[in-house]
Amino acid sequence: MKTLIPLLVLLVLSEASAQVSSVQQRKMKGDSIVGQTVEPPDYRQVDVKGVFEKLEAGILKSTLTASPAFFASQVYVNITEGESGYFSANQVTSVLQNYFSSRKPVSFSFSRLSDKGSTPYATGRFTFISKGNRESVQIYVSLTMQESKWVVSQFNIY
Repeated sequence: MKTLIPLLVLLVLSEASAQVSSVQQRKMKGDSIVGQTVEPPDYRQVDVKGVFEKLEAGILKSTLTASPAFFASQVYVNITEGESGYFSANQVTSVLQNYFSSRKPVSFSFSRLSDKGSTPYATGRFTFISKGNRESVQIYVSLTMQESKWVVSQFNIY
């Protein structure tokens, strides 16, 4: 009996120490004591969605080409029956200005958007009036992280 009591005390102390250690580890990981993880909002996804919203508005208002800040230092552009290749941020604004200047926007919105991964992308239908005719094209845009901000790295119109 005398040896049983110290063993029980040792067992209880050992179990209590393990529980305290577990609580401390969860606190260090940012978990709550009850074991639920509290995740901060993913600001990366919020930033990506914001860039795509600005691009949509810029295309609709014909102001997309007003600022080279939207674009990476090298942007791949592919316009069916038009320009194709890598352009600097300043050059891509001129290429897109040339394309959009002869097309009066009717509607545009991104219908598919992926904000996950290292190259988020979006695609949507751009409807416009050109030479009195209503036409539409598909626009595909992908982003890359450059100097801690999301910028356009690819702009396709087909």
